[in-house]
Parts: sequence; structure tokens; C-alpha cells
Amino acid sequence: MQDSVGKFVEISIALPVAAGAAAVSKEIAFDDHVWMVHCYPRGAPGEAGGHLSIHLVNHTNARNAKVLFEAIVLCRADAEATAAGVVVAPPCKNYHASSVFEYPPEGSHRFPWPRVVSATDLQQHCAVGGHATVVCGLAVLRHNPIPAPPSTYAADAAGLLEARRKFGDPDAAFAVGGRTFDVVRKVLAARSAVLTAELDGAEVEPPTTDGAGAAVPVARPRHEFGASTFCAVLLYVYCDRLPRGNECGCPVTIELVRDILAASDWYKLDRLKLLCARRLWDGLSVETVSKTLWYADTYRCPELKSLCIDFLTVGDNFKNAFSTEDFGWLIQNSPSVLDDLRRRFEAKNA
Repeated sequence: MQDSVGKFVEISIALPVAAGAAAVSKEIAFDDHVWMVHCYPRGAPGEAGGHLSIHLVNHTNARNAKVLFEAIVLCRADAEATAAGVVVAPPCKNYHASSVFEYPPEGSHRFPWPRVVSATDLQQHCAVGGHATVVCGLAVLRHNPIPAPPSTYAADAAGLLEARRKFGDPDAAFAVGGRTFDVVRKVLAARSAVLTAELDGAEVEPPTTDGAGAAVPVARPRHEFGASTFCAVLLYVYCDRLPRGNECGCPVTIELVRDILAASDWYKLDRLKLLCARRLWDGLSVETVSKTLWYADTYRCPELKSLCIDFLTVGDNFKNAFSTEDFGWLIQNSPSVLDDLRRRFEAKNA
């Protein structure tokens, strides 16, 4: 699955300029990407001069993404060119530079297009009032490398509908974190063997009475997950998705998603675990990676663990994460992670 975000920036280049001088755009910022466009009207330092050179520069240690970039050097309209008494450019002819590439590449944060248009043509065909205009568009396709297995909801739906038709009203309940959650045993049987066994094997409190006057047993599981986390598990069981907004009683924070991942391991809901892993990967940063790595290691999510370790080996991410309090907590609570990191660094530098 890929999510795309895109932005445009306009750069005004004062002409003429000295060789090697650049006009630099404002920052083009996304969640974890910050880019700038450098325009060298007479070539960048180290390049053969005489042409407009456009460089796209990344100023962050962002995660993997596919980047789409296009720069358009606007030609002067015919009427303006005639009024200025210069050679007229062909109608509707603009100069383009574009590319699609994977980021980050090895060893570079700068992507050059060195011969977009000659300095002579830039001056004669593009300058208006002593300035040329370059319009740049940048789109980032964020690729989430953690696979989400196909939903089993459709296959389970027959059991869910049959349960509702035959049994309708809840016939059991869980008491977690001061809240009571009504459930239908047949629904749990269709979606989670562990929930079913937990309901059957947990200590059962004295029955309560529902609105129809029927006795409903209330089970209290032997785990320490909070009410919001357990609510999210049941939401997945019934609706096959992660919570949204405040529907589980609190906002869907990174902390809640980590707890849901832990609960998915407890209840052996592998697809829910990967959905959590995808969400945590989307929110990964040097501030969040340490605790997310601990959860991935502790609750057996190798896909997320491997990506967290990869993230720490990119650029300055390890140095920046190392200075956080959470990294010290990670090493204290999961010291084997250091060995995994060392092996990954050695493999990368081999």
C-alpha cells in the first residue's frame, strides 16, 4: 500500500548571476521529509558551466519512499518577448526536468539535473523583468514494507451472521479495566480461539442481569491490558480494523497501538499484529523507535523489529536515538537488541 503526498514550490531566479551561484527554494516539508530545490543558472560548482542545473536536496534522514519530481522552467509569452525586443521562443515551449527515484540512495542526499536549459536560452526565452521562474512539483509515495495479510472477515462473516440470527443478544461478557464488554460466544468462536478459551476458562463472577432479565456470566481475564486496549481487540474481532477517533474511549495514540500489538500477541491475532506494526512504522522516528523496537522484540513481530533496526542504521538516526531516555530504557529491558544492531551495522558496512 502506498500513500502519496505532493507539494509545489515556485523559484524566482535573478539574472544574470555569477557562475556557481544558486537560487534556493523554501523548504518543501512532509511528515519526515524536508527537501529544498537549488537552481544554478550557470551550473553548480564542479559541473561544466553554461547550463541551468537543478538540484533536489534532502535535509533529513527520512525513511524509504519513492519520490516523483518535476521542474518546469517557464518560457516567456510571445507578446512579452516581442515587447522586450528579443528572440521569441517557440509557442508553449517550456523546459522540463523530471525523474522518479527511490530514496534514500546509498551515499547521497542530492539529486542533480545538470543541463536543463542553456544559460543563453534561459536569458533570452525565460527572463521577464530580469527574473526566470521555475515551478517544481514534488510527490512522495510512502511505501509501507510490512505486509497486511488478506482479511479473513468475509470468510468469518457467515459465522458472525449465523451467530446473530441464531443467538442475537449477547450471552457472555468480559470485565476489563472497570468496564464490561458484552459478547456473543459464537462470534468469538468464529474469530478467536484464544478469546473463546479465555472466556470458558477464566474465573467467572456472579452473573449479572441484562435488560431482558437473563443471567449473563461475566469473565475477568488474567491479563493487565487496559479497557481501551481490550475494546480495540473486540473492535477488530467484530469489524476487522483498528480503532478510529475516540471510539475505544481515548485517542488512537502510538502508545495505544503498541498495547494493541501486545494484546494481539496474547490473543494470537496475527493480522491485527501486522496492522499495528504498519501503523507504528508509519509513525516511526528517532523519538519513538526505541519503545517500538522493544514492543516488536518482546511481542514477536519480526517484520517491525527488522525495520526498526534498519531505521537505526540510516544516517544519524542511531546517534540521535541513543541520546534519548527511551534508548537507555530499551537497552536495560532488552539488551539483546544491541547484538542485533551490531550485526546489522557490520552487515551494512561489509
